[in-house]
Amino acid sequence: MSRGRSTDRLPAAPTRGKGLTSRMNTRILFGTTTVLALGLTACGSGDGEGTDTEHWRDATSVEDGGGMEQLIEDAQAEGTFNAMGLYEDWANYGGLLEAFSEEYGIEINNDTSTGSSQDLINAVINRQGQDNSLDYLDTGVSFAEEAAEDGLLAEYTPETIDDIPEEFVSESGTWINHLGGTIAIGCDTSRVEECPTNFSDLLDEQYSGQVALPSNPTASEGSFMIVHAAAEANGGSFDDIEPGIEFFGELSQMGNLIPVEADAGTIETGETPIVIDWDYLLQPIANDLEADADIELEINLPEDGQVSSFYAASINDDAPHPAVARLFFEFLFSDEGQNILLEGYVSPVRLDAMIEQGTVNEDALAELPSQDGIEAPQPTLEQREANQQLVNEQWDGTVQ
Repeated sequence: MSRGRSTDRLPAAPTRGKGLTSRMNTRILFGTTTVLALGLTACGSGDGEGTDTEHWRDATSVEDGGGMEQLIEDAQAEGTFNAMGLYEDWANYGGLLEAFSEEYGIEINNDTSTGSSQDLINAVINRQGQDNSLDYLDTGVSFAEEAAEDGLLAEYTPETIDDIPEEFVSESGTWINHLGGTIAIGCDTSRVEECPTNFSDLLDEQYSGQVALPSNPTASEGSFMIVHAAAEANGGSFDDIEPGIEFFGELSQMGNLIPVEADAGTIETGETPIVIDWDYLLQPIANDLEADADIELEINLPEDGQVSSFYAASINDDAPHPAVARLFFEFLFSDEGQNILLEGYVSPVRLDAMIEQGTVNEDALAELPSQDGIEAPQPTLEQREANQQLVNEQWDGTVQ
């Protein structure tokens, strides 16, 4: 998540270590210079020629367009889905795209040469009216809101909308939070005798030279949210982030916080035995470390300071394949789609409803640090904007 502005989502590729780092780099870099295509045996025409699917552009629900059977028929006639930056290891998007392609016979064009939210927005702006424009966007919330205000996103409500709490749905109905996670503390048990479980524990002198963040919070969504969590743990709130900045200033001054950007490689080599990051980024690292390096990474959700952040799914108002775009949205928010995301260690937005309804993948749920559903709050857009300004102004002068 260290690329681009604070709401970008792409996790930085590991840069240190040996076997584990090499393997993870290979996975993350897969297809970054080419277009990933799946489902080449699509049963649709592949270009939508001779098929009138334009009415879906104005449909705000599947009922508006004529029902699910009609949506599937028209989507298969269009035959192609255009996306950008949906890396196969990011939230199990690889599995999601493959399942969607196989189920409906849709060809997937997924440009993985870039993944930043701004690049996706730029593509929508620069490719208006072109067949290679995007059908679907996965961006940070602030980017989605700005795109909505600029009239770039279509209003569309999936059939499962009643399972999604209002705070995860934009007022304009143009974007919906679809996946997210919670800030957690990862700890290498082979190098740390007693792992910290809360932010307050990190102030213990025994953790001198051991605590690290994934990046600078002035430029990264993950570390920016970590400061929110630290504020909650130290008498602050989403409306008062300064205690979080001061906490890391104290942690730095006493020598516990080190100026190393943590990733899988730095954990493997022992540079950063304690890492604060998203639970869904720490869990796959933990699995790989255990399998490849025999290192146990214990993951704890701090009780004294919790924060979550969710990303925004949206449909391009100028989508070249309006029916496919809406069918993918329906698939994304279905039980099947949400469970596929869950297998990528993220919390799908319908997690609580699926737990209650008994439709959740229990095995995938058991892999999360917490099996209790979505509990941690997330700051509003207004709070993010105000807090980002404070962090930008105070971080470098406080945290040395």
